[in-house]
Amino acid sequence: MADLNFEEERISFTPMILYMEYINLQYARYLKENFKEITSGDATYLINIFYHQNISQRELADMLFVSESNVTQIIKRLEKNGFVERKVDEKNKSRRNLILTNKGRLTVFSLIKVFYEGESELYEKYTEEQIELFKNMLYDYSNLAIKDI
Repeated sequence: MADLNFEEERISFTPMILYMEYINLQYARYLKENFKEITSGDATYLINIFYHQNISQRELADMLFVSESNVTQIIKRLEKNGFVERKVDEKNKSRRNLILTNKGRLTVFSLIKVFYEGESELYEKYTEEQIELFKNMLYDYSNLAIKDI
């Protein structure tokens, strides 16, 4: 595996988003090699559907900052591959709620397990307090980035 190999003084001048992109690229590569039926984008959709049960396609689009047509295209593929079902909302017949199938739930459980295992390896040299601070900083950074959109 390649090393980023920045000179120490450049590390503090490199935008954080670049490091996040390196992490994201590795994540996408791992999923491609180990989860043949889903992409990193699919995983994001599945996990959000898992955490927000009965979410509509419109709500998912808003949450992920993508168009409804983008969500429709991905959901059709996830539905075709047996991960997701679209159900008519009993209270609003024009609304379609997204529900994970058993295969979808099992895939999300597998993904989350892999993520935690990978994170535990990354966090080995850090204290619990440092890890918690890092996660809180990422959460805050995410919320600040969202406000700018």
